[in-house]
Parts: sequence; structure tokens; C-alpha cells
Amino acid sequence: MRPPVPVARAPRLQALAPALVLLTGCAGEPPSRLEARAAEAPARATPATPETAPAGAEAGPKAPVAPRPDGLIRAGKGPTVELRLALHEPTTYQITTVGLVQYPGMPKATGFARREEITLSACEGEGSGRICLLEHRTTKFEAEPPYGKFIEGDERPMRPVTTTHKIKASGERIGDTAIEAPPELADNPAVVALAEVERFYCIRFPEVPVGVGAAWEATCTLRTDGRLARRKVTWEVAKIDEDPDGGGKRVELREVGTFEASDGKNTRSGTFGGTLFFFADAGEPHLLREEINTEVTQQTGLRTAARLNVQFAKVSPDAPDTITRTDGKPFPDAPPEAPADATKAPADAPAGLN
Repeated sequence: MRPPVPVARAPRLQALAPALVLLTGCAGEPPSRLEARAAEAPARATPATPETAPAGAEAGPKAPVAPRPDGLIRAGKGPTVELRLALHEPTTYQITTVGLVQYPGMPKATGFARREEITLSACEGEGSGRICLLEHRTTKFEAEPPYGKFIEGDERPMRPVTTTHKIKASGERIGDTAIEAPPELADNPAVVALAEVERFYCIRFPEVPVGVGAAWEATCTLRTDGRLARRKVTWEVAKIDEDPDGGGKRVELREVGTFEASDGKNTRSGTFGGTLFFFADAGEPHLLREEINTEVTQQTGLRTAARLNVQFAKVSPDAPDTITRTDGKPFPDAPPEAPADATKAPADAPAGLN
């Protein structure tokens, strides 16, 4: 990991369309203020296509071997670091996802932005034995027309739903996920299926300290493209370095894996890869980048491809309007607010949701 650590700035976000500059980066255009914030933005690249390989496929973990007694499939080298979630109480995370989805047959990729809120409470234990109750809700969602209607259709039943489950410092979910939904959604199959979903993504840490090159495997169940996606993932420590601002060790982890996604009627297979930037001393995730490719039909080889940028932030317990990095440090100053009328916003306006 090279300083400065990647950041998506304080997610005080305004309009969806300009947010796509974060992921598309049109060649030949002068850099916008968003693009100038290079340390925080996703890599400039063309939108994902059905032929695009997962982000971590080439540089990700090697072929797995039999697990070792310490649970790793490969030991690392050099200095080691302990990886675990701090699970401080009280904590409220504000998680903002900006993504591009390329549907097969569609002339262009579709942008979307989602904001989620996760709170931790009823914590017990310390260190690697700490367990908390996690509560999740989706607070905002926008998708770019005209093809965003497909994503919005998948997201609509999720908006009024609250889910809870216990989580360990390793990232593992304990027990089923409890669902609180309005009566009209109580029997909705997509809502009922949330009982299997883990709400802190697929973040998993081993029981032992690890060095660069260490790798381990995990399974988890997420919600991808409106379906339950059962993942098999291999995590690998790519880099360990010191925060130049004195924040302790920072770790870059790579993930690569496969999944089976089902809506209860049909099952699709897929691959994914990505990178997680983690504040090791603080025990907090910072930024997750993923590429996901979902097979539509085996006969044709058509795929839906998605590129996601997931920014973790915290809501200050003393000032609910104040958002900080998960390690407690302030985000860099945001540029001026965009006009209220998003249709008149300049191309370099702040990105994301209201």
C-alpha cells in the first residue's frame, strides 16, 4: 500500500450522475475536481464489460492448498499484524457504494449509488473474542436512467427493511439474520431470503497474526444483483505499511473467488475479485473495491459485470452530522456544495447521494 491511503473523501454526496466520473474517467477531458482527488477515487478505467476479468483475478491469491493447523492455506513472510474488527460500542457506520453495472445487450453501463447505515450495540468480550449485535438498514439509493430501473426494482423491497445479527471480531456472522419489515413485505421472497445474508460484506480475518503473502479461505452469503450469492473467497495479505500520519499499520488485502447466486427459481454462477484497505491498529475497514461478473446463460456466455467502490465512514456519536474516517480522522475538505438542481450541476460537482 502506497501512501496516501486511498480515500473516497467525506461521503457528503450530492448528485448521482457526476459520481460516475469516479469510475469511468472519460479520456480527453480535463481532470475534474473529483479526479484531482486522486488519492481517494477509484482507478480511472473504462466501464466493466462482460469480458472484463475480476479485479483480483490476475494479482490475487494463488491456487489454494490444504489448510494448515493455524487455519491459513499459506503462511506469510516478514513482520506480522493481527487482523480483527475493533467493534467499538457505540458505533454507527455510514457506508456509501458507487457502482457501474454493464448488462449484456445494453449500449452503456448503468451507474448507481447506495447508502447504508450499520450500528453496533450490546457488545461483549474483548479482542478476538469480542461479539456485537449489528443492525443494518439502507437509507438512500439512486440509479442512472434508463436502465437503472432494473437495479431499482431489486432495491425497492429493501428500503423499509431492518436486519440484525451478531458479528465476531473476525467478521463472521453468528446465527441467522433477524428481519424487521412492514406487513406488506413480510412474505416477499427477497425479504425472507435476508435471513441468510451477512451485513458486514464478506470481510473475514484469521485467528493468527499474518504477514505479507498469507492467505486463508472463507464462505459467506451476500445479496448480489437481487439474488442470494453464496461466496467462496480466498483472502491474501498484499501489503503492510505504516501510516505516514502516525495512524499505525495499514493493510491491503486482496480477495478472489466464485459464487452461486439464486433467486429461488434460477441459479447463476459468477466470479469476483477486489481489494480491501484496512486500518489494522484501529481495527476498521476503510475502502473496498470489487469487480463482479455474473453468468447470465451458460449457452451464450453472456455476463453481467459490475464494478463497485465501497467507502466506510463513521458518524460521530457527539455530532450526528459529522462524518469521519473509520479510524476517527477527518476526511479531507470537500469541495463546494453542488447547486440544489442536480440538472444544472457542473461535471465536477461532488458525487453521490443527497
